[in-house]
Amino acid sequence: MSEFLTTQGVAFQLETIVTGARTRLVLVSPYLQLSQTLYERLRDADGRGVKITLIYGKGTSLDRSHRSALAELDHLSAYCLENLHAKCYFNEARMVITSMNLYEFSEKSNREMGVLLTSDEPAYREAVAEVKSIVAASESVQVRSAGYGRAGATARSVAAVRERRRPSARDDQGYCIRCARTIPYEPEIPYCDRCAEVWSQFENATYPEQVCHSCGSAARTTMDKPLCWSCYRADQPFG
Repeated sequence: MSEFLTTQGVAFQLETIVTGARTRLVLVSPYLQLSQTLYERLRDADGRGVKITLIYGKGTSLDRSHRSALAELDHLSAYCLENLHAKCYFNEARMVITSMNLYEFSEKSNREMGVLLTSDEPAYREAVAEVKSIVAASESVQVRSAGYGRAGATARSVAAVRERRRPSARDDQGYCIRCARTIPYEPEIPYCDRCAEVWSQFENATYPEQVCHSCGSAARTTMDKPLCWSCYRADQPFG
């Protein structure tokens, strides 16, 4: 059942959503400034294996300290959308749609309001669908240095990167997005070794490729977005 929230209620429920997350956590905020307390909560969630999705707006520029902190979260995926203005925070059970940015969560000085939803409500599911659309329109952000993540995946040898890559959520077959050769499912490195070495000469994460890494069908993909739309939706941690 939905519930109206004032400033303190929003802050309390946001923290509860983070601490109560068991499988997924999604944070949508145009402006980003993580307090020490919130970061510690995110680190705890990451330690529990929670898949964290962070979406922020172009008005935010991640400084070195933020990038360093976020890079420590092994299960984090970050995205940036230029015209983002929505603020929404949810886990697998609860959601807050609110006027409060993550920036204001650190301050708690503005007058805010919000609505708490539970996963059995239609509005919760409709909001999740909208966030999926936002992610699809967003630019993936690499918070890890070269050698981690897609943008720097082959800056060092492919073998070395694979030793250090984050574990895949799946343990099955994938396809090279350039030549369609059968390879392990590794969205962080969606190329066979030969094509990865070619890609590494330019490291253009938005260079158009030909094949979906998940299903192997013809599709317009990139290193940054290696799945076709159908597989992308099915692969979302909060879908």
